Amino acid sequence: MTTVPASLRRFVIQRASDRCEYCGISQLGQVATFHIDHVIPTVADGETAERNLALACVSCSLRKGARQRVEAPETGEVVTIFNPRQQT
Repeated sequence: MTTVPASLRRFVIQRASDRCEYCGISQLGQVATFHIDHVIPTVADGETAERNLALACVSCSLRKGARQRVEAPETGEVVTIFNPRQQT
């Protein structure tokens, strides 16, 4: 597991306004602390840098894992996972 420096962690949380950058749920009122997610996983040479980090709720973080592509349930097509640094 890659360690994210405290100052960078605070920056990511503030930039995300305490919301999961994948699903939009607020961290307020949640029991579990949100994760700092590497959008491009470290196993795929993703950097621990502002441009590659996102605040993620536990559900989104665990569902995404270290994957970058998934099968779309509607079509079966393999697609790139939503990237909050590049997509809205």
